[in-house]
Amino acid sequence: MEVTNLREPKMANRVAAALRKMIVRGEIPEGTMLPPESELMERFGVSRPTLREAFRVLESEDLLHIRRGVRGGAQVTRPKRETLARFAGLILESEGVTVKDVYDARIALEVPMVVELAEEQDPKVIAQLEEIIERESQLEPGPQAVDQLTDFHAAIARLSNIKTLQIVSEMLHHIIEKANRSLQPTVGPRAEQAARRSAKTHRMILELIKAGEAEKAGELWRRHLEKAEEYLFAGSELGTIVELLE
Repeated sequence: MEVTNLREPKMANRVAAALRKMIVRGEIPEGTMLPPESELMERFGVSRPTLREAFRVLESEDLLHIRRGVRGGAQVTRPKRETLARFAGLILESEGVTVKDVYDARIALEVPMVVELAEEQDPKVIAQLEEIIERESQLEPGPQAVDQLTDFHAAIARLSNIKTLQIVSEMLHHIIEKANRSLQPTVGPRAEQAARRSAKTHRMILELIKAGEAEKAGELWRRHLEKAEEYLFAGSELGTIVELLE
């Protein structure tokens, strides 16, 4: 079979792909300034406009930060979870996914993670959770308390051994963090009661993890997340995911 008119990928995309591979593999560490444009143009055999187009592609992916001015240049960065959450939010929105659906997904992700932590009983994990619990005990009511209480959930994912679930959970965590601030009261008796209840449950979960009570820990965490979801959505008008991330 004869194939005609087969075009190669745009040169800028090929340059971006080569640099991307080196960045994500760690061959070019975060914070590194790339060589001058003239040197890169010679290495890749491309023009300045082509190189700059490749830079724009990588900048849109949060893999480069372009610094302007005399001491400017292209600096290697790492993608932020906020960027991932925003792109994911656009996809979820286009698919008609609700904010509630995101919270349901959190239950599906976090419960097995809690079970895993209780089964492992890793002293280092327990120590980190104890530090978070100690900070929670000193909280004053307000927006900061909401963020701090949400940090316990983030730690559950961060301390899990399943890297892929960590990344997915962190992406959802950013969306949930925004929703917590937007949809629930942060001051007043109701907010104070909810904060105390959450902190108490976190302490109970920690004790179950320390005792290796995996099944009980998973069940309590499921009930906690379901109650938190009911509290969050009670009487609120649910906005779209994209609105939360704006």
